[in-house]
Amino acid sequence: MDITKWALGPDVPQWPTDEKGEKIRAVLLQHTFDSPAEADMTISLLAAYGIPCFPYYRGEGVTGKVISGFSGYGAALYVPETVHDEAAAILAARPLDDTDNNNEEE
Repeated sequence: MDITKWALGPDVPQWPTDEKGEKIRAVLLQHTFDSPAEADMTISLLAAYGIPCFPYYRGEGVTGKVISGFSGYGAALYVPETVHDEAAAILAARPLDDTDNNNEEE
C-alpha cells in the first residue's frame, strides 16, 4: 500500500500542489445537505471530472455524522482554489432537453 500520497480515498483525485510542492489552498465551493443524494453525489461528480472535493462539518455536525450517519447542519464542500471556477461551472450546468439535441437522423 502506497502511503506516500495524500488523497481522500481510492477514487478521489489527488489534491494538486504548487510549484513548491505544497498543497493548493482549499476554498468553499458550496454548502449542501449532508446526504448520499446531495453531498456524496456532488463529490462523486466532481471526482469523475478529476476535481478533488471534501466535506467539512462545522460544530455539532460532526457528532450528528458519527451518530446518525448524516449531519443535520449540512456539509461545506471544499475544492482546490485553482479549480474552483471549473467545479462551480460543472455544478451549474443543466442537461440538454431532447428538443435541444438536434440529431440529424431524420
